[in-house]
Parts: sequence; C-alpha cells; structure tokens
Amino acid sequence: MSRNICIDIDGTMIDPYFFVPYLNKLTGKEITNDQFISTNWNDVYGTEYDWIYENFDINYSYIYEEMNILDNVTNVINQLERSGDKVFFVTARSSEIDDITKKWISNNGLDPDLVYSLSGNGGKVSMAKKLRCDIFIEDDPENAINLDKAGIKVILLDCAYNQNIDGQNIIRVKNWKEIQKILLK
Repeated sequence: MSRNICIDIDGTMIDPYFFVPYLNKLTGKEITNDQFISTNWNDVYGTEYDWIYENFDINYSYIYEEMNILDNVTNVINQLERSGDKVFFVTARSSEIDDITKKWISNNGLDPDLVYSLSGNGGKVSMAKKLRCDIFIEDDPENAINLDKAGIKVILLDCAYNQNIDGQNIIRVKNWKEIQKILLK
C-alpha cells in the first residue's frame, strides 16, 4: 500500500543547527547547539536582533545554497519512491526563493517539482491534508503538535529545541537510519 509522505527541509533534511554559525556571526554571539532550544530565534538570540528575521530568506538566501543534505536522506527517499510511496517536500521557506530551494533539491538527486513552499509554518497542516499526507517528517515542535492534533503521523527528528514534544501520533528519531527502519520495514 503506497503512502503520501511529506518532508520538511530545514532541520529535517539538513542539520537542525545549520543556521547557528550564521546567526552567531550576524549577532556576534557564541550560541552552541545545546543552547539552541527554540525555533524562535528571538528566544535564543534576543529581540534586539529582530532586523535579522525580517525577510531572512531573501536577505540571506545564499545560506540555503550552502546547506549539505544529511546522511542517508536521498537514499531513503529514493527507496520510498521505488516502493511506491509518494514524497513531497513541504517547507516554511519563502516562495520567493523557490528557485534556490528547487535547485538544491535537484542538486541532491530529488524531484524539484515536488517542493511546496509555504512562506511560514502556518500552512503545514492544511498542505498535509491537501496532499493526503499519511506521514510527515518534521523537526519543528509547533508543526509536530499541530500535525499530531490533526491526526497525521509525525516522525520527529530529535533536537534541542523539540525536547518536550510528544503526542499520540509522534515518533521521535535521532537520524535518517531510524527513519529508514520505520518506513521501510
């Protein structure tokens, strides 16, 4: 039986702490991965750096071109597709950088036509429902909670900023090897 699987990009297909060195450089702070305990950068770096977050995707779009895909991601996605599953990339990135996002997806051997940019986290549940998502691979705690409440199974990549998250439909994993074991039994 085939499944529709939605996959977040930032923090899920790439290291959840990828942004930390960039944000440290922009703020002059030395935040460690363990201190990066919120997806709200104001909580971590302080509200005096609000200017960074305004149009971040556009002003710092070069960052998205420098990201490396996590180990085993492409392999697992290819295996899922070969087994008949449909995979969609659902991201909170601005649609204004779709070309960068799709190029990155393509450069990693994946189908750029399956990218859905939402320009914020607010639409992940509705997009998951539109795509008839059976499983959503995510790192963001708010998204995981909302997807869980909507009855969508969530595979949550474990990181410092989602430690207190659990739910009936949430399975916590440490890496894509564990995702592979769950999805390709």
